Amino acid sequence: MFPETCKITGAFSGYLDIIMSRQLLDKALWQNCVNVFSSGIDDADRGWRGEYWGKMMRGACLVWRVTKSPELYSVLTDAVEGLLSRQEPDGRISAYSVENEFYGWDIWARKYVMTGLQHYYDICADDELKARIIKALSAHADYIVARIGEGKIPILDTGLWWGSVNSASILEPFLRLYKDTRNKAYLDFAEYIIGTGGCKDGNLIDCVLEGKAPFEFPEQKAYETMSFFEGVLAYYELTGKEKYLDIVKKFVSRLLETDYTAIGSCGCTHELFDNSTLRQTEPSEKIMQETCVTVTLMRLLARLFAVTGEKSLFDSLRVSALNALAGSLNVNGYDQFSNEKKEYLPGMVFDSYSPLCDGNRGRGIGGFKQFADGSHFGCCACIASAGFALYPLMCVTDSGDCIRVNSVLPGEYVFQRAGGEIKLTVTDGSIKASAPEGVSFTLLVTAGDKYSTIRSLKNETSGVERQGYVCYPGTVNGDEINLSFEFRLIETHINSKLSLNYAGWVLAADQAKSAVYVPGQKLEFARDESGKIKYKMLSPERGEQLRLSAETDKGQLILTDYAAAGQDGKSLVSVWF
Repeated sequence: MFPETCKITGAFSGYLDIIMSRQLLDKALWQNCVNVFSSGIDDADRGWRGEYWGKMMRGACLVWRVTKSPELYSVLTDAVEGLLSRQEPDGRISAYSVENEFYGWDIWARKYVMTGLQHYYDICADDELKARIIKALSAHADYIVARIGEGKIPILDTGLWWGSVNSASILEPFLRLYKDTRNKAYLDFAEYIIGTGGCKDGNLIDCVLEGKAPFEFPEQKAYETMSFFEGVLAYYELTGKEKYLDIVKKFVSRLLETDYTAIGSCGCTHELFDNSTLRQTEPSEKIMQETCVTVTLMRLLARLFAVTGEKSLFDSLRVSALNALAGSLNVNGYDQFSNEKKEYLPGMVFDSYSPLCDGNRGRGIGGFKQFADGSHFGCCACIASAGFALYPLMCVTDSGDCIRVNSVLPGEYVFQRAGGEIKLTVTDGSIKASAPEGVSFTLLVTAGDKYSTIRSLKNETSGVERQGYVCYPGTVNGDEINLSFEFRLIETHINSKLSLNYAGWVLAADQAKSAVYVPGQKLEFARDESGKIKYKMLSPERGEQLRLSAETDKGQLILTDYAAAGQDGKSLVSVWF
């Protein structure tokens, strides 16, 4: 699905540079993540430090797919060797002692050991190391299978919170390991997990089949629940059993209906599904819109899109990427408040929570834990890089029967086919495709989404509409397709409040940028004779992708893209008026 190479330009390229320099190339950080294993450090507080290595490795491997950085590859290889050195003779890799294993977040962390190793395996160029990774993964999995399951420790008794949904989400890497090894014990273990329904407090699969919304589930922890359903989708991919694809489609449909916010995340009560589609308009002092939730939602949407080709799934992913995700990058390095320490601490490269209405950034550090050396890290800091790489990798994809341009992100995208490589060069105004003689392919180019419509998209051959794309069948080698989109200001009205979106960017007011924005103050937007809000586009300033001035009864309201708002960590921002 992903391009072989993906050389992007623009904002996301800059984001990845920041992420690599400030986090992924930090050898001391990787060593701290390795050191938690075989130490029993998570015993005392039933912690989750054991997740850090694998979550960050997954994101780092996806970033490498975009950047192909030799330095990053070297750092990741060292980190993998470090982890493998911590594996115990019986195959065990855990941040819990044997005496305290299989409780708290232990299974969850072991899941991420598998996930991280599997993502590195996919980019590894060393056959000997790949063989050692498969051997280590198998021993790690065998240790679990020998102790968890029917007639053993029930997997839904291995978690301390959330009905053990966190433990059940190990489903997905076990299915991947079966795919790589064809060891039926791993498929049997996965089917055992599916048979439990994923939650001790109520069967999640049955909840979907009964038509329940995620906030009506017996446990509402958004991240872990979506991760479990990603495993259910992986089971469909492996077996072809349509029932499980239908279950995931229904789950995602209800999620987008009831718990998807303007910026593309879920949950306005901590990290919980809570009918946030309706709840998002009110100010709150609570943490909300967790970055872990945003990235996991993006992953689930991407995977389901790859299976179904339903473009609305990608469009939802794009809103998440441009807004909730991009806004989580702590570009200016503001301090972040630790709810555990009750003080502000030096800011990590990612923020954990995103405000929606009269809130500020830096309100908490998600999944905060300290390493043995006293430094700290968190769950959102681990996961966010995966989203920043996933979005560019999803903008141009190979679905087998065609190459899809899902979003116009400038760059060069190369795909490998049997007869040679296909290369697409994408700019804001054109797409040029080339391939060796005799290699024919169908090109689908986005015809826009609910935030834009196509004004013209031309080459020598007329395209035809297909599933939200313009379709160019046959060989298009050397043709340059000219692009022109028409963007408009989109209004969303909920609970007598208004949010605005332009070209996929959610517009936000920032105290530091607009004196007209006063938290809690009612604003009336001026409208022309056709009822449309009066505004004018302005030149973006430093760090902004978009800036405009909207006419209100209180004066000209400056609005920018959400990601650029509140980046001092102090100013209140709002996307609802």
